[in-house]
Amino acid sequence: MPPGSIAGPSASLSPAPYGQACLGCSRAKCKCFCRSDGTECERCYRLGKTCEPAPPARKRKARTPPPPRTQPLPPPVSSRLEEKLDDLVTLLRSQAAEKQAQRQAQSQRQTPQLTNEGTPRSHGDSTSSMPGRENPDFVLDTAASIVHILRPETPPISPSPILEDVSVHQVSDRIAEEQLDTFRRVFLPTFPFVHIPATTSAAELRRQKPFLWLVIMALTTKMVAQQFAMADTIWHVISRRIVSQHLANLDLLLGVIGFASWSHYFKKDKPFMSMLSQLAVSLASELDIHHDYPTRQLRRSRFPLPAQQPAGRHPRTLEERRTMLAVFHLTSSAWSTYRKTEPLRWTTYLEDCLRVLGEGRETCLDALLVMQVECQIITNQLNELTCSPSDETGRVEDPKAPSRILSTALLSQLGFIRQMLPPEIKSQSTTQFYLLYTELKIRESLLGRPSPPDQAGLSDFQRLQDLESVLSIVERWLAAYSEMPLGDWVGISVDIFTQFMQYFVVLFKLSILDEPGWDLQEVRRRADIFEILDRACENIDRVPVITGMVDAEGPRSGRFFKMNCILRHVKALFLAEMPPDLQPGAAFPTPNSGPDANNMNGNVELMDFTFSDEFLLSVLQENILEPGWNSRPDNSYTSFTT
Repeated sequence: MPPGSIAGPSASLSPAPYGQACLGCSRAKCKCFCRSDGTECERCYRLGKTCEPAPPARKRKARTPPPPRTQPLPPPVSSRLEEKLDDLVTLLRSQAAEKQAQRQAQSQRQTPQLTNEGTPRSHGDSTSSMPGRENPDFVLDTAASIVHILRPETPPISPSPILEDVSVHQVSDRIAEEQLDTFRRVFLPTFPFVHIPATTSAAELRRQKPFLWLVIMALTTKMVAQQFAMADTIWHVISRRIVSQHLANLDLLLGVIGFASWSHYFKKDKPFMSMLSQLAVSLASELDIHHDYPTRQLRRSRFPLPAQQPAGRHPRTLEERRTMLAVFHLTSSAWSTYRKTEPLRWTTYLEDCLRVLGEGRETCLDALLVMQVECQIITNQLNELTCSPSDETGRVEDPKAPSRILSTALLSQLGFIRQMLPPEIKSQSTTQFYLLYTELKIRESLLGRPSPPDQAGLSDFQRLQDLESVLSIVERWLAAYSEMPLGDWVGISVDIFTQFMQYFVVLFKLSILDEPGWDLQEVRRRADIFEILDRACENIDRVPVITGMVDAEGPRSGRFFKMNCILRHVKALFLAEMPPDLQPGAAFPTPNSGPDANNMNGNVELMDFTFSDEFLLSVLQENILEPGWNSRPDNSYTSFTT
């Protein structure tokens, strides 16, 4: 069809006015175009239909309002006010009478309380018909027929269930302040997992964080019996409030972190640090503080649940960031001690928390926490390489020692951490413990790589240098250990206690290592393992005297009252593993003999002193009974026993 046949007729068409389309076009919902002759529209003409005009819409006539009815005149304002007041007074009197009857019925079932003058309190002695209460909504004076409407200044706050659980332990304000000061001075420098400002009193901390307050009081009390009683309440809160009722808040999370980090104070027969570390991870995930708030919404749900709708996004607080680093610290400590659960996976959000906390805007102890976490990152990398994993068949694979290039890079990273520390943090004993322990693990890993024999003997010289560097670290640790005040020993966490035991194991290995050119007499002259253990036992006996600790009556004793016997069993294990030709000449006191035997409780838990304890097995047996880094240049191993 030529183009002119379409453009020609369309030029003579005109659209129908609004509301005047034909019936066919209006039903078809299409535009109605009128032809030039005005007889019919273009669509009806093209389809051969009769073009009928659409029926016009009927206009509704506006309804006339009905004539106004004659209404009676309203009563005066004073009359209406009097009627309302009469109704209100009648209602209040009926409610007051009903409540008074309920109180009287309840008082008949209970023992009547005595007033300050010693007479029973009567419900009918009040001058008002309303029963008295602490925050009334209104007060009715029946004598003057006046109703006083009251508005409380603050809405009533429901008591916390945790506060009700904690209320069973009453600690005086003076003692609570002393214990809180001890926690700030001794425990927090060991593991600064929380910041408690100096202006915060013990009473304020109890109102704000009752569970954390209970854990602090349990750690710092001098009465071991009270410590065990508070531990039972802590377990009650964990089992009932967290596990059964699914409560989750920062108070509970911080309390679990503190309770697990010093779990050796409360352990009975089985360790629970690994279990509580995973509970802390679950609480952090429940609180949704394990990641930063997203900058944009990734996916918009069509029907969002109420729990998925954020109440208001705000940047992460320093307390939330510090708590997440503390959770990582706890999981790393549990992995280093018991080897049951792996540490928390390191993420970019934790890296950001490390950067923000490193600025130390709130407290200088944040820099100490950052240093501890950075050291744990290094040791975790070494543990992944040097630990002995098991395959599906149960066969234990050989540990892989890191290369010398990797160890040199880790030492350089550790040196940068030491260089960036503030002077007030670098001088603390806890800082030296973590830095030296990390360096010890790096240099100890070098000893696990067998060196190939060479004609010039350079590999032998390099190995002797590595052994000398390990012994030098042990000597520096002994110097830092001797400078630590005995009163601060009560704040030693499980992580630092594990480091102590690892140092004893390393020094024992150095004392019996059969290596060409390695002088065992020089090792014993510089650091005698048995003399160090005896000195540690003497210092532990002095800690309860200095701090004023009082042991509990019965078969269960406090940690510092049985640590002496544990170290003597460690010494007995070392002597049993020592070759006969290297046995020391002087006899040593056994756990049941010696000058301190009479000072120990005869009903002490003997099961806790045996080496069935999982903690001592993980620390001692793993490192002594297995050939670790005592390899010779010819790739052979020397057994501890002959």
